[in-house]
Amino acid sequence: MTMNRLATLSILILAAMGTACASRPDEQLSQAQKAMDEARQELAEILAPGDWKSAQDIWNDAQAKLKSEKYAEAASLLLRAKSRFEKARDIARSKGGDMRREIDEMRARFDKRLGDIKSGMDSPKVPAAVKKKLEEARKEMDATIAKLQAELEARKYADAKNTATEALRQVFEAEKELRKAVK
Repeated sequence: MTMNRLATLSILILAAMGTACASRPDEQLSQAQKAMDEARQELAEILAPGDWKSAQDIWNDAQAKLKSEKYAEAASLLLRAKSRFEKARDIARSKGGDMRREIDEMRARFDKRLGDIKSGMDSPKVPAAVKKKLEEARKEMDATIAKLQAELEARKYADAKNTATEALRQVFEAEKELRKAVK
């Protein structure tokens, strides 16, 4: 009988220790939340959607485990979510940088071509009516570039790329007008 009491007491002690060890994983929760915020700041939802979704699914599973007080399982899931959010953040940061460089290159081409148009407009061969039309086109291009700048500041890279493409189209059309006028 003493052995039974000793075994029962041991089981109760182990159960109490197990409960104590499985406390709420606030540190892991905080780290995963921070990683999620950083990924969101780098636009991972847009630039790395598959990795973002994977991280979000694990995060949601961890939240469910927290609600049901399965803290050990939640802690493990939160560590995985943190890792996935960090991966999504890194991918998004890289893609965002690549898109920004591409847009900057498009902008540099635009600026050079616009400078060539402005120089060409000074030619005496260009009729006043064409100069006026090119001046109106330049104002339109200035508005497009202002829109591009606003999109870049808002980190709307897909929109900015479309706007940069539109600016290049506008400058191409102006170049065509200028070439026709000086022939």
